[in-house]
Amino acid sequence: MPDELHDLIQRAYRTRRTRARIIVEDCLDRLPHYRNLPDPLLAEVGESILHHLALLYRVTLEVGRPLTQGDLEYSRGIARKRAAQGVPLGEFLTFFLVGLTRAWEHLIASAGDDPDLRDQLLERVSAVISNQTQLMTALTEVYVEERERRSRFRELDVDDFVQLLLAPEAVPNVLEVRAAALGIALDAPRAVAILGPAGTPAGGALVGPEDVRRRLAARLLGAEVHVGRSREGFVALLPEGAEPKALAATVEGLLGDGGRVGVGSPARDVDGLRRSAREALRALRIGASLRGGQRVYAYSEVAVLDLIGADSAGAEQFMHGVLGALTAPGASRSYLETLRQLAAHNYSVKLAAAALSVHPHTLSYRARQIRRRFGLDLDDPETRLRVQLALRILDAREGTGARG
Repeated sequence: MPDELHDLIQRAYRTRRTRARIIVEDCLDRLPHYRNLPDPLLAEVGESILHHLALLYRVTLEVGRPLTQGDLEYSRGIARKRAAQGVPLGEFLTFFLVGLTRAWEHLIASAGDDPDLRDQLLERVSAVISNQTQLMTALTEVYVEERERRSRFRELDVDDFVQLLLAPEAVPNVLEVRAAALGIALDAPRAVAILGPAGTPAGGALVGPEDVRRRLAARLLGAEVHVGRSREGFVALLPEGAEPKALAATVEGLLGDGGRVGVGSPARDVDGLRRSAREALRALRIGASLRGGQRVYAYSEVAVLDLIGADSAGAEQFMHGVLGALTAPGASRSYLETLRQLAAHNYSVKLAAAALSVHPHTLSYRARQIRRRFGLDLDDPETRLRVQLALRILDAREGTGARG
């Protein structure tokens, strides 16, 4: 190497700390993420710049050889750290491009108007480009590998967290620690929703928690959403007041026609979230037992059905025991509708007749027929209660949406 070029490189190497400060200042202006770093991390960034400037001056320019695996070991470690710290890949790599640009500009400026020295520098361009490409490739590969590894672990951690929410024996303190580690704030009201069944929809593509999270976040206008997988389905922590239409569209798009959503009540702390999770599971199970096209079941809407166990075999037996032949396929629907309207209007003949658009005398005659043919004495308070509950079960199972 000519003495002039060697001296130029040595002078640049001795001023590397000045170059590092210039590079940091330039990048802080350009890159938003780095502006928010605390001072200890910025100091670590400065050390990284010094290391890579030394590689440029001592290896690429002075010796002129390709980088070895040993040369790149430190760089790989930095890539892992930045991936773990959540530094965006684009900003991370831009830092290295800015660093090379500023270092090269300084070398050209230091060469001045000496054409021979400039030509000698330009002869090193191919080596600089080759080593920079090698460095950037190594940084990118390690960064992406680390982010993927951490993403897989986070996915498993979220799965564990939502499974604990549904576990009856879970310890609240453990859930609080898990939530803090995942960055889930427990002081903001959230509702638990369960989307099920989890699996492969008609389209054949395997659906994962991240697919569900992205779809929900997009439909909820970027709201913070956490999604994990449980045996019952995908468990989502949603902001309070999540739009049911957004949930319905998400489950239909990802899980097909068989998809349903159960939603619990909003809650703030661990105990509240566990209650919301149990409610969401009950709403999902009750919804799955009902006929009709509804996709989203809020627990607040099916709580009465849960109380009477509308999705159980015992409830069906109770319903048939009370209504008897009225539940048969060929039974007159007018009698059932008469019972529904009487129950809905507190057994006021006048109000129920108006709802049915019939004369009160006609309704009274139907009530007498119901007593004679089906043994239901609607003047008896206990019979009225039994009929009301039986109608709830019947309407839930038929998916009529009627309320008695």
